Amino acid sequence: MQIDLMNTLVQLAGSFNLNVCRLSPGGEPEGQFDGGIRAWMEPGFDEKGYLLAVAEGLERGLLYHLADRFGCRFLFLKAEEGLFSFGPYLDSPNTRAAAEALWRKLGGTEADGEGVDSLFEYRSTLPVVADEGALIRAFQRIAAPLGKGEPLPLRAWEEPSGLSAARPSVNPEERRQERYEQSMAASMIERRYRAENAWLDEVLTGDTEKAMAAMRELARYQLPGRFDSLRGRQNLLIILNTLLRKNIERAGIHPAFIDEISREYSRRIEGCISLRELGALRAEMVSAYCRLVREAEARGYSPLIQGVMGDGLLHLDGDASPRTLALRAGVSESYLATRFKAEVGMTLSRWLRLKRIGRAKELLEREDLSASQVAEQVGILDVSYFIRLFKRETGMTPGEYRARLRQEKNGGGKS
Repeated sequence: MQIDLMNTLVQLAGSFNLNVCRLSPGGEPEGQFDGGIRAWMEPGFDEKGYLLAVAEGLERGLLYHLADRFGCRFLFLKAEEGLFSFGPYLDSPNTRAAAEALWRKLGGTEADGEGVDSLFEYRSTLPVVADEGALIRAFQRIAAPLGKGEPLPLRAWEEPSGLSAARPSVNPEERRQERYEQSMAASMIERRYRAENAWLDEVLTGDTEKAMAAMRELARYQLPGRFDSLRGRQNLLIILNTLLRKNIERAGIHPAFIDEISREYSRRIEGCISLRELGALRAEMVSAYCRLVREAEARGYSPLIQGVMGDGLLHLDGDASPRTLALRAGVSESYLATRFKAEVGMTLSRWLRLKRIGRAKELLEREDLSASQVAEQVGILDVSYFIRLFKRETGMTPGEYRARLRQEKNGGGKS
């Protein structure tokens, strides 16, 4: 039962984006403890020895809270399976001023900008738990069986002064030479690359919700101040657009589609005039690339049907009728209709309608487009016919669909 309980606590920590480190009796540390900050500040730091000393000073059945010298916070819990640390995290957003104050407190000099930069970058990778009380109460309640059935008592814990005497190096030139060879820098770089790869992998699934969640995780590893200006944010979005373009090549998508979407977003990025506009465009861009992956469904069909599907999607806003698709494929319309129905399980006309309605739903999420503009962009010039078709396929008009989206965005209809 205690193993299940500890697994639950680990999952709880994950919901707050907290790292978990476990030192099992007689074993080696499993997971990250502090992101390497102590090893960076104190060459030769013994992580296992440090955690053993911590474990020796803690009692079972109690939850310990630590605010360390680096302005980071941890929760510690000692159980039969070993010592568990949850963290580090911050209880307020990281700032440059806070990093400078900490650096001076640690004995660094104001002139040593490299050291302040490193400390600031390290703290920028940590999750911020705004409501620390809620986190602690959740841990206390869930861990109650480890005590006497009541919420686990909380104890403040301070690092003994001799446990870690980390002090900044006094040789800035040496730090510049070795900074990225130290474990803290290596750890952060590794975590950033893992987050980036996880995000790109989610895009390849075509799941927009998961891709956006992974992008929010990736944003934790962006150094504040580096892309704060409008031009900086535009450059960052251009980088993300390039990563997305190269990434979806792995999904077997035709280069023509990739080039089209990449050029479109490059143009729109340059046209943004506010940070808010760029933020909205970023979400839309990720959604569009995910959609392109989902639409790569043609991979399981014959070359003829793959080509027709790709052609239809590429010209969805123009001439993508069964007749013109057959003509461009070099086959008769009746032959294409028979092959398409046999392989896909629906007529080509219905498949095109569903794709147009699906694209229309995504366009309706942009409030600056009218129903006639949406109809035009999905290749339907008669707006009345578009509205009737949309309602037949979805059960609501485009206006009603957009109103529902707004209600969901505002919390289920609350305005």
